[in-house]
Amino acid sequence: MVEEDNISATEAENVIEAADEAGDLNSLLSIIETTAKYGGDPDESEEAEEWETPTESALDAFYRLTKGGDAAPSTSLSILWNVLDSWKSSEAIVEVCLGCIVYASKSVDDTTSNKIDTKLIITIMQQYKDEGTIQEQACLSIESMAVSSTLLKEKLVCDEIKEELIAAKDRISNERNKKYPGLAAAALNLEL
Repeated sequence: MVEEDNISATEAENVIEAADEAGDLNSLLSIIETTAKYGGDPDESEEAEEWETPTESALDAFYRLTKGGDAAPSTSLSILWNVLDSWKSSEAIVEVCLGCIVYASKSVDDTTSNKIDTKLIITIMQQYKDEGTIQEQACLSIESMAVSSTLLKEKLVCDEIKEELIAAKDRISNERNKKYPGLAAAALNLEL
């Protein structure tokens, strides 16, 4: 586990590479948590620009490991949610972070569920309404959260989510993935 709060972006890249090779989700999660404090718009902040690549790299590694079957620690969702919020100006980070959320949701507990402000997913879907892949990942995240946690499901069920899921059906261009809004709606017991 990485304990340093003052790690540089370059040092973080080395830790990420070693953690990825070792399959060390806890070290990756520690780096991911650290990156939240550097979030922002990379076009407007030197610090955000410096940390954008390590953030994306750590999330990519976390995604690969959890998609491959490694169980995410129960605190993962709240850490990823903070990263999503702090990096919401970076399209690439938003996309991979949403993918991580799909898998992190599977091990969520009630304590973590209480920390999640589900309105953020609405903001993301509206902000990236022209990005079909982000719409897809947002729908998959909603579905995963709703299936994994009754508390998150209750927090997600709202008119705004339903409106965004309806809109996502048209925003998603990949025909094969147009079913994702319906899957999310079904997990929430909503009809589109």
